[in-house]
Amino acid sequence: MSVYNPETKNIITGHKALREALRNTETYSSDLQGDADVRDYRQLPLEVDPPRHHLYRAALAPFFVKPKIEQFIPQFQANSEKLIAQYFTGETKEVVSELALLVVMENLGVIFNRPQDVVEWISWGADVWTAESETRDGGVLHRYLDRIYEEALTKKNDDIWHEIAHLEINGEQISALEFRGIAGVMLAGGRDTVVKLLTGMLWYFGHHPEDLAWLRNNPEHLNSSIQEFLRFLSPLPIMNRTTVPESGKTNLPPERYVGMSFISGNFDESVFENPFEIKLDRPKNPHLSFGFGPHTCLGIHIADIEAKVFLQCLLNSNLNWKVAKEEIRYHEEPYRPVPDTFETLQLVL
Repeated sequence: MSVYNPETKNIITGHKALREALRNTETYSSDLQGDADVRDYRQLPLEVDPPRHHLYRAALAPFFVKPKIEQFIPQFQANSEKLIAQYFTGETKEVVSELALLVVMENLGVIFNRPQDVVEWISWGADVWTAESETRDGGVLHRYLDRIYEEALTKKNDDIWHEIAHLEINGEQISALEFRGIAGVMLAGGRDTVVKLLTGMLWYFGHHPEDLAWLRNNPEHLNSSIQEFLRFLSPLPIMNRTTVPESGKTNLPPERYVGMSFISGNFDESVFENPFEIKLDRPKNPHLSFGFGPHTCLGIHIADIEAKVFLQCLLNSNLNWKVAKEEIRYHEEPYRPVPDTFETLQLVL
């Protein structure tokens, strides 16, 4: 699910400056309406400031703590093994739609205990905002959110939507709009970013089989490899903040937005030696791909654990692949070597 950021000439770059800005929620507020072309509600807790942000985050944290996600590792492994074998059987297929997206959606079905929704989620494609056409529109997602909210209120299901719909903030059950904001970002946050991460790993090893062989012989570097791919691919390259909190305000200045360039922090030469080189054994990797500060990604353990499981399954498979076809849109300078979007990627053995 892509993020639409209004254009801004005010962009904060560099690792140190970004960390300072991301901690400074009073100057750089998250109180803004994102994706205003397709939604009129806040993604929660993403688009609210402390102290209310902390209330939402504390209520949601138990669903995403590391021990909770680690319980799903056997199912993640089964999903990855099945779909990797399926992808490399038969005719050449697209990686995004026929492997990476399927793994991520099957895993979300496990985490949310909603296996009945996986086929529907997959049908949205890599970006739910363009699920019905090339024009951005929120209809598909909102029909789904309205349906599951009604179901969560009227049925006692053993799934995450029932638990979310009955969350209480300051002693009050969340509203339908708050449910939209929470459930929407839960479907978005673990979708296109992780799809890009898995796709990027396959792409890289398709061009660098020597590194795949090295990692098989040095599996203790599995974790550092995941962190390096997160840094290099920077799945969410930029996100806006606002210098004027938007709640209850009128006549908002158009120049209020400030871009937080996570990608610039991930390629800061004062922090990362030879940043445009992928080093699977990079010893220090304080990348900003999950953000920083109070709004650090709540789903950090989901992305990290399912990527590790997926990569471990690739190593265990002993498969060796190469890139048969690729069409990639790269970032503009100075990040020209970094893929922005994998429009086509096909692999063969």
